[in-house]
Amino acid sequence: MSPVEVFEDGDSRIVKVGPMGPYGNNAYVVRDLARNQALLVDMPLEERLLLDAIAAEGGVGTVVATHWHPDHWMTYEAVRAATGAPVLVGHREIRIPEERIDGRLADGQELRVGGIRITVLHTPGHTPGSICLRVGRAVVSGDTLFDGGPGKTFAAGDLETIVDSIVGRLHPLPDDTVVMPGHGANTTIGTSRGQYADYVRHPKPKGHFGDVEWLG
Repeated sequence: MSPVEVFEDGDSRIVKVGPMGPYGNNAYVVRDLARNQALLVDMPLEERLLLDAIAAEGGVGTVVATHWHPDHWMTYEAVRAATGAPVLVGHREIRIPEERIDGRLADGQELRVGGIRITVLHTPGHTPGSICLRVGRAVVSGDTLFDGGPGKTFAAGDLETIVDSIVGRLHPLPDDTVVMPGHGANTTIGTSRGQYADYVRHPKPKGHFGDVEWLG
């Protein structure tokens, strides 16, 4: 089975499965331990590993995709066949065939997994409809925020947009909030905020897009 990390907070457990596939993707199973209900975040490549992780957590009742990029959807058919779970995306997301979507999630909307409350945060920049999910003392950040910097951007104006999303929506969370990204290692909001403070002393020029690291 793929390497996993487990973050537990009361009756909630977040299982990080990854890295998977050629891009080192992470997927997450969020589970209410008391009620044995669970939700999956993202569907990257390595079908057997992902399905084994889902089965080990007792299955999932809902799937949320953080954004449209194909590496987060590679096992869509296998996950749907194995779970029958509806697939939800952000309300502003683009380029996903409507027949693959069972619902759209608005900014601030609350999902329930048993007794766990999951808050949807619209964080555009990496894609127009990218979302993050706040789960208690953790935030599943998709490709919006990584350990060391923001997600990759693709056009002029996107870097400013994703930084606004991070600074305005994620950095106000408590310092000890665990950031669980779509690729790579976990970090914390406190660490990210400190790294960003260094970045503002030598920011990329307006209109820059591509990869950015907070620490220059």
